[in-house]
Amino acid sequence: MMPYEEHDPPASDPNYLVTVGRTPLQPAVRLPQGWFHTIKGPVFDQIKVGPRDHDLTVHGVAEPIGSRIIVFGRVTDSDGKPVRNHLIEIWHANAAGGYIDSLDITGFPLDPNFIGAGRTLTDNDGNYRFITIRPGAYPAIYVPGTDAWRAAHIHFSIFGPSFESRLVTQMYFEGDPLLRQDKMILAIPDPRGQDRLIAKFCAETSISESFGPPRVRPTLDGSGTLIQPPKRQDPGALRHYNPSAQAFRFDIVLRGSRATPFESKP
Repeated sequence: MMPYEEHDPPASDPNYLVTVGRTPLQPAVRLPQGWFHTIKGPVFDQIKVGPRDHDLTVHGVAEPIGSRIIVFGRVTDSDGKPVRNHLIEIWHANAAGGYIDSLDITGFPLDPNFIGAGRTLTDNDGNYRFITIRPGAYPAIYVPGTDAWRAAHIHFSIFGPSFESRLVTQMYFEGDPLLRQDKMILAIPDPRGQDRLIAKFCAETSISESFGPPRVRPTLDGSGTLIQPPKRQDPGALRHYNPSAQAFRFDIVLRGSRATPFESKP
């Protein structure tokens, strides 16, 4: 079987110029023992993980635009043992494919109710869970003069027992047709490694609810006439939001022959 290291994409890929610009040209420098990076972690005394940090849909004055999703899974070691109390951070584009980032050159619209980042801790069984909005795809510059779509994806960062232990990877969505042209995931040489980055839809964990809160503003009909929303007395009439969400399972294995491919390993 192919060693798990060969499932990782190259740090510098000439097919995707962003990776070339951010890859160091010189060998890594090993700092002497006793530096701050050997402090045991995670340490959250200054910025603690809040009870709603895992929910990216609750930080605005209204709901963000887009399809609500649940991303969940389990983090394990090579022997299947749970990885407990590890910090997981995620960040991704909004439903239109735009990032809250001054370097975002797409010009896609931003959502004032979506910050695009969240974090949580794994529990005693290594489980984690996020609630967010399904990210949109966006075109990316690969080799000069070549633009192609990046498949919808979520960035993951996993901190280990010390601050020198951090792994960064990306999660994709099952059935996305853009996976066939996304050069980031295609940079992984083995299809088995590519498959480990694709989250699978989970019907059992998904939430399906037809009744949500009533409309509060009139809408236009086909003739341009404003129609007032009807009075409702159904189960959703008193709700503040519709909790429906498609769920996707993304398990992460840190080491061994079944390891999840990572794009950076400090």
